[in-house]
Amino acid sequence: MITVKVYFSPATLDEFDLRDKTIVVIDVLRASTTITYAMAAGAREVIPVASVDQAMKIVGNLFSTATMLCGERGGKRIEGFRLGNSPSEYTREIVEGKSLILTTTNGAVALTKAKYARHCYVSSFVNLSASARVLAELNDLEETGLVIICSGRENDFSLEDATCAGALLSLLMQVKEIELTDSARTVLSIAKEYGGDILRTLQNSDHGKHLAQIGFAEDIITSAKVDSVPLVPVMDQTVIKKKIVFD
Repeated sequence: MITVKVYFSPATLDEFDLRDKTIVVIDVLRASTTITYAMAAGAREVIPVASVDQAMKIVGNLFSTATMLCGERGGKRIEGFRLGNSPSEYTREIVEGKSLILTTTNGAVALTKAKYARHCYVSSFVNLSASARVLAELNDLEETGLVIICSGRENDFSLEDATCAGALLSLLMQVKEIELTDSARTVLSIAKEYGGDILRTLQNSDHGKHLAQIGFAEDIITSAKVDSVPLVPVMDQTVIKKKIVFD
């Protein structure tokens, strides 16, 4: 029996409480989607960091033409950074072979909480089935339990992340016996209510409306393309280098 806990924001999480857990981090709009696109485009690694200052410090230590500063604040690319947080920016021509230092308002912060995890995966709608398959094939999931961290929006609940968490859990329950906690039941109910039309759910979410208002409506469409990228980024401690790819 696998115990599943879902957190709707990383704000109250202590990284030491997540030690040796299997963790899935979800930030549908947009970090999880963007990281998946970056790894599919051949990025050598993605290093998520919580603040702009940390990003500047790391890039200073790793300075080379193969290192890029990437990220957003308030949804918009940080001034002086090479890339923002739009999946479409992360093309093979730009990111292949590059180390990407990524800081975002929500998703990168959530990922930094998982540095002591036994397994940590980056999930969204674009790699939903691939994420479920990775979890289903883990041999020690019953031992570690599963923690799903919804990145939320500025330390608050986000509909799109909760819907994705419920959809992921629904797929996993088809092949694994799950012990449902209250938070797991909640996301299953949310996915049942809002998972029928993913694009509409994303467009009507608070974060989706904000992104559309500031010119990123196309990112919402990209993020709603379920199973469009059959690849799961894997974070080991503080770096995403590995990717699990399915045909």
